[in-house]
Amino acid sequence: MQTKNWITTPVLPCRAISETLSFWENIGFTTTYRHDRPYQYGVVEQGGHQLHFIRVKGVEFSLVGCLIMVQDIQKVHSDFCASLKMQLGKVPLTGIPRISRIRPGQTRFTLTDVSGNPVIFIQIGEKDQSDYEEASRESLSAMQKAIALALRLRDFKEDYVAAAKVLDNELIKLESEITETERAEALVIRSELARVLGDTDKYAECNFLLGLVAIPEEELQRLKVKHSWND
Repeated sequence: MQTKNWITTPVLPCRAISETLSFWENIGFTTTYRHDRPYQYGVVEQGGHQLHFIRVKGVEFSLVGCLIMVQDIQKVHSDFCASLKMQLGKVPLTGIPRISRIRPGQTRFTLTDVSGNPVIFIQIGEKDQSDYEEASRESLSAMQKAIALALRLRDFKEDYVAAAKVLDNELIKLESEITETERAEALVIRSELARVLGDTDKYAECNFLLGLVAIPEEELQRLKVKHSWND
């Protein structure tokens, strides 16, 4: 094994070291280092990964972040949600702290801690990159590209409003060109976006339109399972 001559250690800012270390401890990390004077600094560790924090006076929301690669993204997300629910009484999907939603087959999620540090957990392997690049494939139809772009905005950037806008525009623009399966998939995704955005009218509209799509019920259920968040 090659000896490392250099070790890089990015340090994330926090408002107070105690609350930050406690947050990460409560979701399964272990504090391996801490000191409070002359400045507040701490380190937590889990699965061979370390996160370093330093108190920055007056910090409100972090402008930096961190990536952590894991073997089983679904299990990590499930474990974190269970810990957060035990710690806070609910799974926080908005505000600070929060954890992003995840659907079956998704390759990443973001956990934002009490200081606003976004830590992105990513499934080890090539699927994360291939999912991101899906919208750039030349062989896709116009609607398939729109769906892939909406998923990129939703799953990689957490921009639900922009993802919804893409689907709304293309469903109108491509009305006469798309297949029934494409229409159903776009409406399933749009329905979920409406649900999490609290748009009850749009949610009802999408589900009404789904009832008019001419595809087998088992295919519709497959699309719903594929694109439904676990919350």
